[in-house]
Amino acid sequence: MKSILLVLAGALLISSCSKENNDSPAVVDLGYNYFPTDSGMIRYYSADSTYWDANNNGQLGNVTFEIKEVISGTFYDAQNRLTTRIERYRKDQNGNWIIWKVLADNRTSTTAERSIDNVRYIKLVFPTKSGASWNGNSFNTNDAQEYQITDENIADVVNGNTYDKTLVVLQNDYLDAIHQEYATEKYADGVGMIYQRNKNINTLPTTSGFIITGGYDYTETLISYTKTP
Repeated sequence: MKSILLVLAGALLISSCSKENNDSPAVVDLGYNYFPTDSGMIRYYSADSTYWDANNNGQLGNVTFEIKEVISGTFYDAQNRLTTRIERYRKDQNGNWIIWKVLADNRTSTTAERSIDNVRYIKLVFPTKSGASWNGNSFNTNDAQEYQITDENIADVVNGNTYDKTLVVLQNDYLDAIHQEYATEKYADGVGMIYQRNKNINTLPTTSGFIITGGYDYTETLISYTKTP
């Protein structure tokens, strides 16, 4: 009887150890997929730029165009960091894609950075979490600017496209009697940026409200994207 109990105890111990060894640790989603760096990925955007000419009594103008953004490869930057090359094209009046800007992305374990015209911004911080805030200008000489994740991991529809997981970053929200600033970006899991708006206008108060004397209101909205297998 005693030997049978010992055999049963040993069997239970082996089973318990086997179960512990087979249980894989839970995978923690840090949010890296909101800022993909896959070479060959192409994103297509529609851009709308409304502007008020400060040198011409705030005359209103508007320009719309299409953008193709290509993750074209990698290189090592001046800090010897593996960096993603981003090529942005604008479609001309004849339907041809013309190179417009070359940007650089760096995704580290804690930050998603983008260099635009040699100015580096911290677009996201990891792990992504609603309420997280940081100085988006930490790596450049501009004034400090607080960025904040206001929504995370929520389903959304943008330009008719449905995304299961999106994240919103509020970059600027300032208003006084003579100036308005607003900037935000929206990201989708596995896709990257799907929407951005950057508004910066000067205003003149009047008895009936205010008039816009200069500035711009710029938006980009994702149309579609492709991935190379």
